[in-house]
Amino acid sequence: MSPGTGICRARVALIMALALILSSAAVRADFAAGKAAYEAGDFVAAREHWLASAEAGDAVAQAALGSLYIHGEGVAVDYREGLKWTRAAAEQGDVTGQFNMGSIYAGGLGVEKDFAEAGRWFHLAAEQNDAVSRFNLAILYSRGLGVARDDIEAVYMLNTAAIIAGTPEIAQHELAREAERMALNLMMTMDQEAIEEAHARSKEFERHYLDDYMKGYIGRGRAAEKAPREP
Repeated sequence: MSPGTGICRARVALIMALALILSSAAVRADFAAGKAAYEAGDFVAAREHWLASAEAGDAVAQAALGSLYIHGEGVAVDYREGLKWTRAAAEQGDVTGQFNMGSIYAGGLGVEKDFAEAGRWFHLAAEQNDAVSRFNLAILYSRGLGVARDDIEAVYMLNTAAIIAGTPEIAQHELAREAERMALNLMMTMDQEAIEEAHARSKEFERHYLDDYMKGYIGRGRAAEKAPREP
């Protein structure tokens, strides 16, 4: 390979990298503009911005766009289109997309109700510590919908949903209270051994969750200390 050829390839790689950076920045700008429009109540403008980002492959925009179609905000309700964009987001690992997929199948929104499929998507979101998905899984387990009935698993999901929902950044206090109430109701019909197993698993989850939370909290604090300060 001649030196000239090597230099040419390096330039091409640099140009491609720069194009990717600029493309990513444009996608983020489109999503931010859509979010601002949505919060202002301009759902039509939100859709236009999110569509550009979604078509560029941005999972967060895909989930947001899917939600617009499901709820008929700025567009006519279109479950097929909503499912298309929601699935695209969920398959990329977006937690909102995964939760929404679970909700689509649990509610039969444009599809046949399928609690097993709903549970599969809620599980994926729950693995990313989504409190509402854990709450919904608890309902499925407590009633045997799409899964074998399992009160231990239901109480575990409720306890962990309450733990996550109670953290300051999430602050879903009403959800946390409802999860605790439901867990207490379920435990009234459980034997002591089953209750102890559910609590032991919940405590183990809480230990790891709070450990990760504190590491993140300390990391955010150090990042803030290193940030440039205005004079």
